Amino acid sequence: MSSNLMRLTLGVFVAAALFMAAAAVKALNVQPVVVDLLSSGRQSSAVITLENTFSTTVPVELSARRVEIVDGELRETAEEADDLLIFPMQAAVPSGASQAFRIQWIGDPAPDASRHYFVTVAQLPVDLPENQNAIQVLYNFKILVNVGAPGAAPKLEVRSAAISVDEEGVARPVITVANSGGSYGYVGHARMTVVQRTPAGEEVFRKTFEPQEIQSLMGLGLVPSGSERRLPVNLPLPRADGSVTIELASVSGR
Repeated sequence: MSSNLMRLTLGVFVAAALFMAAAAVKALNVQPVVVDLLSSGRQSSAVITLENTFSTTVPVELSARRVEIVDGELRETAEEADDLLIFPMQAAVPSGASQAFRIQWIGDPAPDASRHYFVTVAQLPVDLPENQNAIQVLYNFKILVNVGAPGAAPKLEVRSAAISVDEEGVARPVITVANSGGSYGYVGHARMTVVQRTPAGEEVFRKTFEPQEIQSLMGLGLVPSGSERRLPVNLPLPRADGSVTIELASVSGR
């Protein structure tokens, strides 16, 4: 093996999917991991914070790429975002310190549909002393940034619900949710009622879940405007046959 530097790059990706509280690893913390912006007004910018608990200074670089819905999934494209301003784009964060980064929407103040991006916070490699063997573990964080027009609202509708059975025979619901509204929406901000019936139509399961419970079962469940997504719900059902129906109801204040 060469006596020169050996690097191991480890990517830690936080999606939005998913859409959860704060991502934390041994030495770097990034908050928040989901950012909601408006395309104009005071809410057109937000601040994310990187905390460095390494014993050394950590250099990082930020970049943004568009996100599209492909086969019902959030996919990062190769297209760099020219309508998001990130400042600073690079920083060297000292040990024990925090660095704030501002994300500012500079695109169309009245977009006809919601826009979505992954902002990557990438730890950069550093030069090590010559002839020293070492392993550098580099962390990458993905922050989901969503942009909607002021006054625009989502309109979520469950198009279909099915039962998925895993290899261990456990049955769980899978729903397809469409958003015909003018802005993005979160399934995890609604109230969800799940009902399962046998093939003969007998009801064997019924339960209503509040938003926090939904988020623990499936995350936030982001659905961009004008699109639909197929989303699994981590809820074991009593039977693997029959049918399942799921209804969403808005919650006051959301």
